[in-house]
Amino acid sequence: MTTPLLSVSGTVFFRERIAVPPGAIATVKLVDTDGEVLAAAAIDAPGVPTEFTLTVDPGFVADPSTLLIWAMLRTDVGLWGTTDLVPVEGESTAVLLTKIDE
Repeated sequence: MTTPLLSVSGTVFFRERIAVPPGAIATVKLVDTDGEVLAAAAIDAPGVPTEFTLTVDPGFVADPSTLLIWAMLRTDVGLWGTTDLVPVEGESTAVLLTKIDE
């Protein structure tokens, strides 16, 4: 009998009122409290919010209530990212990105 995968879903967004240019890529990582990357994805981001779903074998997750999200959005007009790891919350985690000076 196979164990179902653990799925974590959410959205990445930022507050600036600019259009996301073509070719933007959102990178999202699911990490544990030790900083171990459990799952990751690079997603085309035609706009914000951008939805994501990450899946992981639950055997690698000691405590699902301690999972965290790291995210970045790279565009031709700038870079946005998480300044702190974001706790996974409920059915869908909203991840606020802030402008990163390059």
